[in-house]
Amino acid sequence: MQQLNIRPQLAELLPLTAAARAAFEERRTVVVEKPAYQIRPTGRGFFHIIDTATEKAAGFRRSHAEALAYADILTIRKRDDIGAEG
Repeated sequence: MQQLNIRPQLAELLPLTAAARAAFEERRTVVVEKPAYQIRPTGRGFFHIIDTATEKAAGFRRSHAEALAYADILTIRKRDDIGAEG
């Protein structure tokens, strides 16, 4: 009976698995920034713009495109107001 020589194949696989584990760990530690505002449909043709920090409605619009545009305006306004109190 012929004995299989598996060890050289294993030696080739070990560095590949170590690299795969390192790549997985790097992806797992990536911080994803939460958007400042979220659009939620609340009825037929009606959308709320929700502040994700407080979970309160910051506004509402009748179309999704208008809600997205208003959320962008609020995001810019919120970004520009940071540190302006002083």
